[in-house]
Amino acid sequence: MKDLLILCPTARERRTLPHLAERIGVNLRFDDFGGDYFDDLLGENPDLNTKPLDIAKLLDETVQQHYDDNLAGITSGVGYPGMSATAVLTERLELPGPKPAPILLCEHKYYCRVKQAKIVPTATPEFHLIDPQNLDSIDKISMFPGFLKPVKSCMSKNAFTIQDRDELRKRASESLLPELFILPFNDLVRLHTDWELNANYLLYEELLEGHQVSLEGFVYNGEVTVMGIIDAIMFPGTFSFKRFQYPSSLPEEVLLRMEQIAATFMKGIGYDNAMFNFEMIYNPKKDSIHIIEINPKIASQFPDLFEKVDGSNSYEVMMRIALGKEPGFVRRQGKFQIAASCVLRTFDDQLVKQIPDKSNIEDVEKKFPGAMVQVIATKGKKLSEQLQDSHSYRYGLINMGANSEDDLVRDFEAASKMLNYQLEPVC
Repeated sequence: MKDLLILCPTARERRTLPHLAERIGVNLRFDDFGGDYFDDLLGENPDLNTKPLDIAKLLDETVQQHYDDNLAGITSGVGYPGMSATAVLTERLELPGPKPAPILLCEHKYYCRVKQAKIVPTATPEFHLIDPQNLDSIDKISMFPGFLKPVKSCMSKNAFTIQDRDELRKRASESLLPELFILPFNDLVRLHTDWELNANYLLYEELLEGHQVSLEGFVYNGEVTVMGIIDAIMFPGTFSFKRFQYPSSLPEEVLLRMEQIAATFMKGIGYDNAMFNFEMIYNPKKDSIHIIEINPKIASQFPDLFEKVDGSNSYEVMMRIALGKEPGFVRRQGKFQIAASCVLRTFDDQLVKQIPDKSNIEDVEKKFPGAMVQVIATKGKKLSEQLQDSHSYRYGLINMGANSEDDLVRDFEAASKMLNYQLEPVC
């Protein structure tokens, strides 16, 4: 058997992928590629001793390390730096994979918006580029309220709803992600595109309202396939996810329009041989569909949702594409009618005194067949010391299948009460 290299593996992937690799018939090798560099820069107290990452040198070293190996492919479940590096490495090692430019385009939210406006204009919200070093352009903006986010983003960190010009000016001066986090991306942009602008900018966009979804798919040998569309259910009055539920409850006609938008755009930018994820929103009052953002990667919370409902795990699809094999995705052959990834979340920072142990997790997963528990919190740390959005604090996930939404909600509430978390308010 040949080897498949997984860049920037998450704990979930280290646990889940080996079993799937056995089904495919490939050996897995994991490469942390940058180690904790990126995570260390995004906590509440970033490591001030972190040295800049020379990503060009790291890529050269990775190429040399694997040049004579028995590698059949490289992939990642992480967009940046995982898939960004994957695209460069597969090109240099002549392995199956995407080209760097389309991957980087999806990661650079400004140039991605520019392309959207040309290829799928009706699905593109109004947007403005802001230079945090020169805020004069803010005086010309009259669109309020709106939404501000970094051009190089991560989760929803430093993304804010903006009510007026004064708030926009204040937020714009402090909303870039750390310079050391952006630096490797800027180096990739310089080396693999002809763009004039790096990612040290912000986007101020039209505030979108409606039914939010996540569309998951892949392109293989030029053919776009949408695997499914998942409802993103928020905590009321927030931008924080309560659960992701599959399949979507939107009308079939709306779902088909979303699929067409995704296919048109991915073909239009020459995206190929990789997974993708669209966040979209449907406004029933206007009968409009808009793209929130596009990610050149798998959504790591969804693979087993597809397996529960469809009988196909999207991690397996990801690995097969990286090997140059047919994806083999099937539909509606799973054990459940619906599935969801439910978030354990608090809106106040907490100190983690205790987390569920292995036995506790096994009890939950045994009581609710098909359930998968993931502990995100770290004992002894504040929730804010881990990677979070700008509005709330995740401390765990429970993925579950059911035959109705009522059963799903009931089982999640029961399962969450069984987990032995102990959180205390931060004084």
